[in-house]
Amino acid sequence: MKNIIIYTIALAAFCFVGTAFAQYPENFTKDQADSTIKYRRAEISKLQDELKMTNDAIAKTNSDLQQRMADVNGCREALYALCGSDRNGYNAYRERLARDEQELNTLRSMSPEMLSQNKTRVDALENEIRDMRGNKLVLIPDHRNRVTVMSNSFMQMKKGMVPAEALYTVGTWKKDRDCLWNIAKKPEIYNDPFAWPKIWHNNQDQIKNPDLIYPGQQLKVSKSAITDQDKDLTGYRHRRH
Repeated sequence: MKNIIIYTIALAAFCFVGTAFAQYPENFTKDQADSTIKYRRAEISKLQDELKMTNDAIAKTNSDLQQRMADVNGCREALYALCGSDRNGYNAYRERLARDEQELNTLRSMSPEMLSQNKTRVDALENEIRDMRGNKLVLIPDHRNRVTVMSNSFMQMKKGMVPAEALYTVGTWKKDRDCLWNIAKKPEIYNDPFAWPKIWHNNQDQIKNPDLIYPGQQLKVSKSAITDQDKDLTGYRHRRH
């Protein structure tokens, strides 16, 4: 490639000389021609020297770049080793991190009720984030920042989840006035006394008669959305005690 460039420059120079001769008058002397040829050859020699200097500078730049790239790779390998890993482990960690971020975005787009229904996925992501935080590769600044953001976003999402199911311990009538109607109307339960059948239906294994519940019973309270089928729309259980 270098020789081709030189030959091209030389050819262009000689062509220029030829063109110049064509412009010279017929009485152009031999001495004048020799002087012109000498001048043009000096120009060609100068261009060749400049081309060599340019090529040498390019070669040095490429050599320096390769050395810097080798140094960077060496630093990376040393960093991976300090984290108890290697390049393959680093790449695998980043792939896991990207998958976890995508899964978090998917879960965050769900309603609290849907999140409760996908509790298995939520728990799996929580374990995955915990595992990612325990990996030494999290010490790499970019990883640490991404895992921290993901962990904080996950905790905010989890705080907004509606528990799929909670337990309510029945108190005494004298102290707590607990019956299905009164339990259902508690703000932390359903805030709706007419939803008492929902508690009964979820606990028919221990409540045979909805009029009879006993102190100490552990009632399962579903936190799913209340439907008309979950309610006593007639108000039959609105009793006075």
